[in-house]
Amino acid sequence: MDFRLGEPKISAVVRGKAPATSMSFDESGAFLFVASQDSRLRIVDCLRGTDKPAFKLDRDGIKLVSSTHHNQSVLFSGGEKDKTQNVGQRHALNYLSLHDNKILRQFRGHSGEITDISMNPADDTFLTSSADRTIRLWNLQQAGSLATMDLPRRGPNGLTIDPHGIPSAAFDRTGLVFGVTAPLDANVGHVVNLYDARNYGSGAFAEMKVENATVLQSITNKMIRPDMAAELAKSTWTSMKFNKSGNQILVTTNKGLVLMVDGYDGKLTHTFICTNADGNPGTEPSAACWSSDDKTILCGNEDGSLFVYDATSGDTLRKMKGHVGRVGCIASNPRYQQIASSCTNTALWLW
Repeated sequence: MDFRLGEPKISAVVRGKAPATSMSFDESGAFLFVASQDSRLRIVDCLRGTDKPAFKLDRDGIKLVSSTHHNQSVLFSGGEKDKTQNVGQRHALNYLSLHDNKILRQFRGHSGEITDISMNPADDTFLTSSADRTIRLWNLQQAGSLATMDLPRRGPNGLTIDPHGIPSAAFDRTGLVFGVTAPLDANVGHVVNLYDARNYGSGAFAEMKVENATVLQSITNKMIRPDMAAELAKSTWTSMKFNKSGNQILVTTNKGLVLMVDGYDGKLTHTFICTNADGNPGTEPSAACWSSDDKTILCGNEDGSLFVYDATSGDTLRKMKGHVGRVGCIASNPRYQQIASSCTNTALWLW
């Protein structure tokens, strides 16, 4: 997927009725699952550029969706739900069969909104992050969680973890390692802890920190007003994604900022800024992904465009236009030279 070799073109557009909130390719690359704010789950046939009738999930709500190792089943968690439900039900994770539209299993245990889902690429275990400040490890074959990790009070060098901060977790591409991020107290930065997935009970084998001062220094020369740069540097991290080799981590935030962090020493490698219509940094959560060959970074912007960056140099390779609204979701097909991006509509790009 070398974006230097050709200009990507939109090959298909799937119409939606509400902004997308999450998307996930199945591991074969044949299907794309898209969740939207109107509690719909769309299934896009990536080879034909068409979609199937959407699943309407009003009862459970849907905000996040994750593929599993079977292209006829997905994991999803809800957004706003019926407040009369008990806490466990409101914040349950659902294992849905797309073949017959049945919930195969519910995973309960979180007492706050689920903010991230990460499927292990090697087996049926998966991680969830939650606003209740815990990380849980699950297996698709059993309802109860295998382990619960509470955020520690202390980070590297005795730094205090924000007692109200929300963590994020993700498996690397091997499934042998997973990472956990958390904000530091007093808004001074974030920590990245790495765990052996087979021996997580022994604690993190690597603890790293990324200070906001370092982020600010990195974006100071990007033609942004000093006050905007200072505010952007304080952005809260919302998700993390490893590249194939595990030596780099891509971090999205609650504002128009995307970071690349070294997976070995926590050094800030690059910063990318997602813009709004007037060219200033965005105020909405950022959307970004690795290309399938790890050579480029793709970022969605609030003006409906996508920026493509060289993952090694951090240089801008091109700007792609095609959406009429904010690009809230972006993903790279794991098998084909294709990417997907969504505002309300979902576009499939080929080159």
